[in-house]
Amino acid sequence: MELKPLLFAALMWLPITQASAQTPPLDGHYYLTGAMEMGAELILRKDGTFDAGVAYGSADGFAKGTWKVENQTVWLKSQTKPASDSDLGGLFQDLQLAIEPNCLAVDLGNGKACFRRQ
Repeated sequence: MELKPLLFAALMWLPITQASAQTPPLDGHYYLTGAMEMGAELILRKDGTFDAGVAYGSADGFAKGTWKVENQTVWLKSQTKPASDSDLGGLFQDLQLAIEPNCLAVDLGNGKACFRRQ
């Protein structure tokens, strides 16, 4: 039996298993931390859909849509249209979240906040 093809196959398989072991699944329930006076909740589902809610002072909003991962970034695409000018659900339209250790980071313009899994 020729060992070279078997060894080659084993070596090719190793990086794939290590990469998948280092990237945990992202689906789950997240809460926003690090944003003063703002609360937000994000649910990423395995089927590629999400639900989200946000509150800031007396304004709030909700969104539903789809999500995908590209280049260490979670992209949210909301399918919910804001009901009014004070509806904050539009914040989730085309939102990009950087995948960091223990955090899906969002740039709020005046600083970074994190969605952390609960």
